[in-house]
Amino acid sequence: MKVFRFYPVLFFLVPVGLMAATPKAVKPFAPVAQIAVSPALALHILSVKEIGPLLAPRKSSYPVVGQAGNYSVALGDGRTLWLLNNIWTGEFKGKEEVALWGMIEGGMAILSATSPYAAAGALSYVADENKWPLPVCSADLAEYAPVRKFWPRAGVKTESGYYAYYSIMNNFGLGAYDYFRVGQGLAVAEKPDGPYRLLKNGESYFLWTDIEPSFGSALLLDQDGWLYIYGRYAAEPGKYSAALARVRPEKAGEPEAYVYYGAGISSGSWTEDVSEAAPVMENMPEEFSVSYNDHLKAYLALYQDAETGEVRLRTAQYPWGPWSGPKTALSCKKEEYCFGAKEHAAFSSEGGKKIFFTVEKKNMPYFYELVFSQNP
Repeated sequence: MKVFRFYPVLFFLVPVGLMAATPKAVKPFAPVAQIAVSPALALHILSVKEIGPLLAPRKSSYPVVGQAGNYSVALGDGRTLWLLNNIWTGEFKGKEEVALWGMIEGGMAILSATSPYAAAGALSYVADENKWPLPVCSADLAEYAPVRKFWPRAGVKTESGYYAYYSIMNNFGLGAYDYFRVGQGLAVAEKPDGPYRLLKNGESYFLWTDIEPSFGSALLLDQDGWLYIYGRYAAEPGKYSAALARVRPEKAGEPEAYVYYGAGISSGSWTEDVSEAAPVMENMPEEFSVSYNDHLKAYLALYQDAETGEVRLRTAQYPWGPWSGPKTALSCKKEEYCFGAKEHAAFSSEGGKKIFFTVEKKNMPYFYELVFSQNP
């Protein structure tokens, strides 16, 4: 299926407080340690196959014809919550032609399917009575202005509610790519489909500023009781690494409760000072996933390499690494415009021997099945 890329000029409602708030004063973010790379775990991939698109635009997914972000959160009842940084709406006019109507920034959907093989067209979007998808945040016109947008990143279900980390994006022009990230925030809701409330850090919505890592690129609720949150940052011009924060899940909404991995600092491995955070993975994209895989007996990172377009895997014995070098799982053609690969651990089976991930192709998410060999 061919979906033409179309970028309408639209404005979206976002809190005025985000414009007026002055981020907290911070020291320049400067990682203090070199990344250690562990010997690569012998990842033996038995097979990788495409299952198909997550959407069924001509059927039950109407009027949605594309979506990006595609982070999933296990809800514990067979359903998953999907966090989407944008949703494309439109209508198919022919076999390979689509008329795009617009784009909704920062949406959500719930998938009731328990298997990726039954997922196509099974997303129920947070939408109005006309099935038009709605932004994540409640639209109180007294608090909003049309200059910023929210891109949900990774999310998690905890005993105290549902949390979604998000990037605060600032528009500076009318072009499709005329925006930049100005910080990271966190939203919370009592129900998975919202409404979500933006948490404040003092008088600001910024938990982290634009010169700090974009925490929320990936997260892991680990068996040790900690919530680990990864964030990409520019290690140097054109080179990006990932830093690591952690917090107790019940305190995720408290900015002062976060600590940062800072191997090599005098105070120990974890520090309350984000400027002392150390890189844990090199050459990482803005979006990826991290899970613990019982079959591999290791933590597994899955991501899309920005240079080659390949879907790659890395493993580690701890959330902070040292992480192995990359193992290629899937190659994409340049004309496919692949982006945003992530594992969806809620669907893994056989103890992690079989995992599932999505890759966005021209704004359409596709599910893939990956099977590891019997003996890792």
